[in-house]
Amino acid sequence: MSRAELKELLKNKRQLLTTVSVVFIAYVLLVAGIFSYFHSEDKVTNRMTGKNGSVTIREPKWDDEGRSMAAKSEPGMVIPKDPSGVNNGQVELYVRLKMIVKIKDYEGRLEEADIPSDSERLDRIVGAVKYKSGAVDDTLLYEEGGALKCRNPGFVVKQGTSADTKERVYYFYSVDSSADGDASLMKSIAPDGSTAELFQHVDIPVYKKNYLGVFDQEYDIVLEAEGIPVSEHEDLTVGSAAEHEYFDQ
Repeated sequence: MSRAELKELLKNKRQLLTTVSVVFIAYVLLVAGIFSYFHSEDKVTNRMTGKNGSVTIREPKWDDEGRSMAAKSEPGMVIPKDPSGVNNGQVELYVRLKMIVKIKDYEGRLEEADIPSDSERLDRIVGAVKYKSGAVDDTLLYEEGGALKCRNPGFVVKQGTSADTKERVYYFYSVDSSADGDASLMKSIAPDGSTAELFQHVDIPVYKKNYLGVFDQEYDIVLEAEGIPVSEHEDLTVGSAAEHEYFDQ
């Protein structure tokens, strides 16, 4: 073999080794990216709060399955979460459920331009809360004519206020039918009775572009139940309950 041929052979070997090294590094980076993507954790939590010590949140599917699934949440997961308000007292109650969605400061490696705003992050989390009617799953909340609506006909929704830009508050008033909106009469919940399930599950997005920056970060979906005696406010409408803040007294 001539010196020129030997030189060419060594050159080709070096190029092959370089190519193999680059491919291996790219493979390692790809695997690392997938690993971090599919093993990011989020948190969907619940705290029980009862006004007058007589109403609480009940979530059997969350307690049985959802809580453990949320601790190891992955893209594409459907996490059971089925809150309803239960009257544990001795008198009939009007009940509303309070849902608080909370996020924290972003901690990750996305470029600044790719980090969703606080409002976008909250929108995506709220959009992951699903209500099932028959065979159809859809977002619990939606807008119609500029007004916030709840797909569950057993509740009328009102958005609360919060000074914290990383928090969003919603109130769900339990009714027999939400067809009349604010004029809907609140439903009387007897002792040991409960409201309808507000929603059934939280769907974690499948696609990376919808997941990163939101569902790979810590967040809370907190449910509380509040009640007031029916005897104090007979034939109470949602509009009156919200306007006079009876639940906050």
